[in-house]
Amino acid sequence: MEPLRSIKWKLIIMYLGLVLIVMIVSGSYILLSLRDIEVEKSRKQLAEYAEKINEQVIEGSEEIHFEDNLLSTVPDAVGIQGNILDANGNTIASTTTLYAPYPVYSDQAIIAAMNGSPSFSSGKKSTNSFGLLIEWMSYAVPIQGEDGAVSYIIYTRLNAGDMRSSLDETTKIIIIAVAISLLLAVIMGYVFAQTLTGPILALTKGAKNMAEGNLEQSLKVRSDDEIGQLTSSFNYMASQLTKNMWEIYQEKNRLEILLHNMSDGVISFNKDGELMLANTATTEMLGVDKIDMDFSTFIRKYDINSGVYLDMGSEPSQKVTFPVDKHFINATFTPYYNAAGQIEGVIVVLQDITEQKKLDDMRKEFVANVSHELRTPLTTVKSYTETLMDGAMDDKKIAMEFLGIIDSEADRMAFLVRDLLQLSRFDNKQVHLDISAIEMNDFLALTVKQYKIHAEAKRQELTFEPYEKPVFIHADRDRLGQVVNNIVTNAMKYSLEQATIKIYMTEDDTYYKISVKDTGMGIAREDLPRIFERFYRVDKARSRAMGGTGLGLAIAKEIMEGHGGRLSAESEYGKGTTMTMWFPKKPPEQGYTEV
Repeated sequence: MEPLRSIKWKLIIMYLGLVLIVMIVSGSYILLSLRDIEVEKSRKQLAEYAEKINEQVIEGSEEIHFEDNLLSTVPDAVGIQGNILDANGNTIASTTTLYAPYPVYSDQAIIAAMNGSPSFSSGKKSTNSFGLLIEWMSYAVPIQGEDGAVSYIIYTRLNAGDMRSSLDETTKIIIIAVAISLLLAVIMGYVFAQTLTGPILALTKGAKNMAEGNLEQSLKVRSDDEIGQLTSSFNYMASQLTKNMWEIYQEKNRLEILLHNMSDGVISFNKDGELMLANTATTEMLGVDKIDMDFSTFIRKYDINSGVYLDMGSEPSQKVTFPVDKHFINATFTPYYNAAGQIEGVIVVLQDITEQKKLDDMRKEFVANVSHELRTPLTTVKSYTETLMDGAMDDKKIAMEFLGIIDSEADRMAFLVRDLLQLSRFDNKQVHLDISAIEMNDFLALTVKQYKIHAEAKRQELTFEPYEKPVFIHADRDRLGQVVNNIVTNAMKYSLEQATIKIYMTEDDTYYKISVKDTGMGIAREDLPRIFERFYRVDKARSRAMGGTGLGLAIAKEIMEGHGGRLSAESEYGKGTTMTMWFPKKPPEQGYTEV
């Protein structure tokens, strides 16, 4: 027996599923439609009988004659009961009982009628005179007097059992029809699947033989349909494979180079300069949707004017670097040859070196910044030292002033060297973090207390909003203090008088977030992504005048990342800045070991 995952059984199951869905949907639609029709028919019958009772019993007769007149009023359908109720819902006449006491009815339709609205309800169940539970469809309509108040309520109802029996019988018929349809679908589906899968099995067997090296074979074409055309194509393919083997050998060398460089962009041109192939990485690197240019167009478009030409002769390869938008691409041009040793074209291998170039530029910028930062205090020290040596030492006041400046510049160089060494240790994973649990409400309150005097000196308002519950983070207390102090002092330093600096905490599922929000000068949008770079200053002249090495935020960022967190900034120029420290709730692993 064939496995169920065979396409034959998949087709049969799909066919059965389709038939079953159609029958279920259509049967359900028929049943629902019949029910709606029967319910609507019963509602009309009940409403017509109620109208008759109103015209023949209530209008023009006294209440004492209601019972007699009601019994003489014949409904249009058999099995309908009629009742007349007063405004309070008490039965005063009924076709089911000739004398008082009359039945007491409790139906939602009666309640609606007492409020002045005709109402129809179905599905209400109650017992009859024989104690049997019967499902009723009922209709109640209010009869209003001259003053507009409800005088009487006409209540009619009909046994819904006959309708339910009819619907149950219809349901049985539909179920039998579904079963017969499924049986026929199995037979027809099997025949249909067999006619479709038979030729496919033959093709599968032929493909296996071909994979084993038997190319000399021909399958019998049994029909003119698509499967017959597929069989003919299979036979044609088998005849062409032998012919194409030699052509495949000629392509072998080029494909080996292409496959060897698939991690990079690869373009192949033949000896006439026509494009042969280009991989997906090429389109991504060059920022185009499709490569459709010849060799000369490629050279001109990317301005590769370094002596690259198609017939490279005996040259092994040539490298050229060119920009594409904001990326830098390194292109290696390598010729490939045919079996006779003649050049057949050129393979161009593309490598994105943007990151390498960016790192190289950052290294150069870093060296330049360090040189500049050291040169300025060294120049000052040199100048004042020469002045002292030229005779200024004789004037004690001037000498002390100059020595104070020299001492300040020496401290500045010492701070710079200290920060550089600290960053170097972070880069080399040589920093040890002494992790402990720290309650942040107390820690931040103490920090605000320490800086309160400095803030009041600048007439700034420094506040801390304690969190609603104790917050414990796992961090190195000294390093944490270094980060918080750097951010708070920056907020005070770059805020004018009357500014407000607020420290508060929030949390999400993963992080505790400590934010320092100020109403200072803010940071321009173009400068915001670079404020954590080393030596980057938004306003270089003003920043140096305020002190600092330009490495504070870079060190703070490294400390936060060492704790498994991060440091982020939001700012609007001229309105203020918010720096946020993200601490993971999960304790970090032990930090680096200092060497």
